[in-house]
Amino acid sequence: MDTKEFDEFVKREQEAASGAAPVDWGAQRREWLDNLDKLYRKVESLLDKYLSSGQIQRERRPIKMNEEYIGSYVADQLVLKIGPKSVVLEPVGTLIVGSKGRVDLVGPAGKAQLLLVDSKASGPASLIHVTVGVGKKPPAPPPKPTREIKWEWKIVTRPPERRFVEITQQSLFQLIMEVANG
Repeated sequence: MDTKEFDEFVKREQEAASGAAPVDWGAQRREWLDNLDKLYRKVESLLDKYLSSGQIQRERRPIKMNEEYIGSYVADQLVLKIGPKSVVLEPVGTLIVGSKGRVDLVGPAGKAQLLLVDSKASGPASLIHVTVGVGKKPPAPPPKPTREIKWEWKIVTRPPERRFVEITQQSLFQLIMEVANG
């Protein structure tokens, strides 16, 4: 590689940085915490029959989090106690490639992932757009989305074929039983 190619790279990155609006990390954190609360309210709504009868107890516990750029903050985890077992919705963070957040559902038998992704996304592969060219200039940055993205919490299925599944009462019940060894 010659220095001309590197010079062009540096120039492109400088132009991109100077034209970009600064990110409001406080707003990003508030949006993340709001999305987290929406997920918890959805889970509580789907479990309402069991929560209102006392068959499942719930508790929100504050935990300290720290993310690059966003800094330190406090978020809640949602603990669901079912008989002698507990399953916990643990926030992982909002700065996740291809999504606006991740929460792990952790139980005595394992862990599952929930991601806040584009509602039209069917799996991880649908979030990645790759252009490959050998010996060519890097492609221009991808264009801005032509439609407004609707963010939705989805369950990520286990390998080998990872897909995104809508969170419904049935899919949530199945997931809780998997991580709780039910």
